[in-house]
Amino acid sequence: MLLRGRFYPIDVKDERAERLARASRGFGAPTGEVVIKSPMPGLIVAVNVGPGQAVAKGQTLVVLESMKMENELKAPRAGRVGAVRVEPRQAVEQGQALVSIE
Repeated sequence: MLLRGRFYPIDVKDERAERLARASRGFGAPTGEVVIKSPMPGLIVAVNVGPGQAVAKGQTLVVLESMKMENELKAPRAGRVGAVRVEPRQAVEQGQALVSIE
């Protein structure tokens, strides 16, 4: 924004985005092993990675079907896949470990 000849950077967020930003402060991407867990019970539709594969932040690792909806579980940071603990058509419970990233 330009005011009286001076430029002031501003950031406009809606209420939801502001609450999410406040809730995630201090929770940067971890540097050690990260275990991707199932957020809900469901059925594994696809596993898009294998052990030792390099992954980028935001890359889809596993597709989980729950309540007739497909949910893409993505990598929270870049790294290398350590272990894949599920396979397609496998039923999983909430909190079950699916994939680890080193």
